[in-house]
Amino acid sequence: MKKKMIAILLIGMAMTCTGCNKQEIHSIDMNSEEETKTQLYQENNTEYNMAENDTGQKSSLQEMFDSTQSNETPQETSDNVQDNEMSQGSSDSTQSNETTQDLYTRFIKNEVSVIVDKDFPQYDYKVFNLEPGKSYTFTELGEYVNASSFDPEYSTKTSYDNAQYAYLESSDNHTRILLVKFLGLGIYSPEDNSFAVYVIAENNGQLYLTNSYECWARSYTRACKNGLQVSGGSSGAGDHFAAVSAVLKNGDVEDIYATEILSGWWASYINEAIYNEVFAGKEDILLSVMVHTIGDKTLHTYDLSECTEEQLELCETYINRCRDEAEINWVTEEDVWKAIQERCSALGIDDKLIEQQEEVDWIDIQ
Repeated sequence: MKKKMIAILLIGMAMTCTGCNKQEIHSIDMNSEEETKTQLYQENNTEYNMAENDTGQKSSLQEMFDSTQSNETPQETSDNVQDNEMSQGSSDSTQSNETTQDLYTRFIKNEVSVIVDKDFPQYDYKVFNLEPGKSYTFTELGEYVNASSFDPEYSTKTSYDNAQYAYLESSDNHTRILLVKFLGLGIYSPEDNSFAVYVIAENNGQLYLTNSYECWARSYTRACKNGLQVSGGSSGAGDHFAAVSAVLKNGDVEDIYATEILSGWWASYINEAIYNEVFAGKEDILLSVMVHTIGDKTLHTYDLSECTEEQLELCETYINRCRDEAEINWVTEEDVWKAIQERCSALGIDDKLIEQQEEVDWIDIQ
C-alpha cells in the first residue's frame, strides 16, 4: 500500500519542468471538421473509456431536448399578433433544442457567449478579475487574458500565441465539459511558457465560466479525460507538491487531496525549533515528511527510507519529538488512502479514477 500511495502522490512529478510543454496537439478547421465531429458526437453519443478494457458511459448532457413546434397557420388577419407570438415561441424552441455540444462549438466559433458564474474564483493578487454575471464571447475572453497577462512595463508582448480547446467528462456523472486554453502568456515573468485554462459548463441552455487554472515552468496541471486535474510543482529544491482535484457536472472544481512533500532542510517546516536542536550542524539530511490536506483533514506522514544509518537515529528522534512535543499525529499511508476514499465518496466519485489519468486531447482553434 505504501508503494501504491507514493506512486499516486508522486505521479507526474517528473513533469515539473517539462509537463507544461509536452502536449498532444491536433489542428482542426472549425468550419468543416468540427461540424462533422459535432454531428458524429450527437449521432453516436461519444463514450469515454474509464479503463482500457472497460466500456465507457454515455454523457448525460448529450441527449437532445424534445422538439415541439406548432404547425398551425393564421386563418385571419386579426390573428397576426397571435401568429407573431407563435413564431417567437418557435424560435425559442429551436434555440432550446441546441445540444450542449452545439453551444460549445458555437462559443469556440465566437457565436455565443459565456456568463461568469457567481462562484467563479476571485483573487486579490490579480489586477483584473472576471466579473461574476458578466458575459464574454471567445474573443472577449481572449482580450481579458491579454489584459491580465501582459504588463507593458515589463514586456513588449501584447497577445497570447494561440488557443486550444479540449473536452473532459465530469468525474461524478460523465457530463461533457469544455476547456479553453490560452498559450504563450507572461503570467509570472516574460517568456515563462505559462498558459491559462478556463472551465466552461452548460446549464439549462446557457454556458457558464466556472473555474480556471494557470501553469508555468515550475508547475503543471494536467486535465484528464475522466474529469481529474492532476497538479504538481516545486517551491524549492526540497519543497514539492502534488494534488488532485475533480471537475463535477456543474463545472465546479473540488479538491480531492493536496500533498506537500518536504525533504532535507525543508522538513524543518514541521517544527523548526525541534529540527534545529536535533540536526544542529548536520547537513544533507535525507528525511522526508508529507503534509496531506484531504477535505477538512490534515494528516502527516514521514519517510525514513533515504536516511543513512548514521542519520536514522536522529531522524527517528525528530519524528518522535514532533509527535510528543508539537502534537503532530503521524499516520500511516493506509490512513491517508482511507481519507482519500472518504473524500471521493463525499464528492460522489469513484476513487479508482485517481489511478486513471489519461490526459485530454488539445485541439488548436483556428
